Amino acid sequence: MSVVADTRLVILQSVQPLTTDVSTLARSLTVLTDGSPDQVARSDVPAPAHVVRRPRDEWRQYLTELDRDTAVTTNDEYLLAECARLRHHLSLRAVTPTPIAHYLDKVSMKSQLYAAGIRVPAWVPVDGPVSRGMPPPPSLEFPVVAKPRMGSNSRGVRVIDDAPQWQSWTADKAGQAGWQIEEHIDAAMFFVDAFVHDRTYTPVLVGRYLGPLLPSSTTHVLGAVSVDPHEEIWRRAVELGRRVADCLGTNGRFATHLEFFDTGDDLVALEVSARAPGAMVSEMARVVSGHNLETAHLAVQAGSPLPRFTDTGRHAAWISLLAARGQTLQDPPDSMRTTLTLHHLPPPRGTSAGRYIAALGLLVADDVDEVRLDVDRCTAHSWFH
Repeated sequence: MSVVADTRLVILQSVQPLTTDVSTLARSLTVLTDGSPDQVARSDVPAPAHVVRRPRDEWRQYLTELDRDTAVTTNDEYLLAECARLRHHLSLRAVTPTPIAHYLDKVSMKSQLYAAGIRVPAWVPVDGPVSRGMPPPPSLEFPVVAKPRMGSNSRGVRVIDDAPQWQSWTADKAGQAGWQIEEHIDAAMFFVDAFVHDRTYTPVLVGRYLGPLLPSSTTHVLGAVSVDPHEEIWRRAVELGRRVADCLGTNGRFATHLEFFDTGDDLVALEVSARAPGAMVSEMARVVSGHNLETAHLAVQAGSPLPRFTDTGRHAAWISLLAARGQTLQDPPDSMRTTLTLHHLPPPRGTSAGRYIAALGLLVADDVDEVRLDVDRCTAHSWFH
């Protein structure tokens, strides 16, 4: 999809890279970053042709000096509030929900949802900075999950199994503020993606994660598989997603990604964002609905009409393959029935130890059972030597 031909589009980026090709979104497109210009897009997607690096305190002046018909948007979790402020300064229509804190601050988020009768994990905010040796919350039992109040992509999240690990965590984080401790839930994990457009919630994709998002030492494949719209969990997920959006705010134009647990007795809302999802989930959405969610999010906030999301009858899965430095990627499993597109990723900069996501894969087929079977094959496969 493309934006109005005369629009100059500026995409703000800082922490989270773009995960899709944005070159067709506008006649004139600039990515404005306060980070490294060669890191604004994930390595498997085309790099934007025009990237401008400025300290963030200079962004307002930079945008003010551009054409009046400039649109400003972002899909970076860490810039949603900044984007809203800049759009207000430029007298652009508000597209970010208000108050945005309900989508950014995980404690505020859970407080709002709990008050609305939506089940969330039990949580305890850490008042002030973490202190070495402070006791764990008495209302929670191990294991617990330590999380930053703000952030995404599991950055800084840690599962703490026992008292010695708790003591280690408090020593490591001593002096740092902005933390919360959360109940650990051991249950199947799902997500629902949708588009909110002027208080209307349009579901796009429901998916099931292959396992926990924090990999153990024995985990080699992360990912998710789409849920057939005829399954009961699809209906329940959409119902939960709509309730969550209504609670936190639908006064805007944005993609939304809700992660939740299915305990068997109830659905438990974990976290929700007011942006398109990462990894290859936006591409999964393109397969099942006809439109990439990240592209749609950026385009609609820049002025395009809401695209028509339709059930294509196709199904998709995404896999992330974990490897250690120096390992070599092997061929996919034999006899796969799906179409597999695999992207190699370089090791992250500045680190020399530990595993990293060395490849991303998208599996596509018309039969959801074929997708699930091939995901099982991929999970059991030895990908690296």
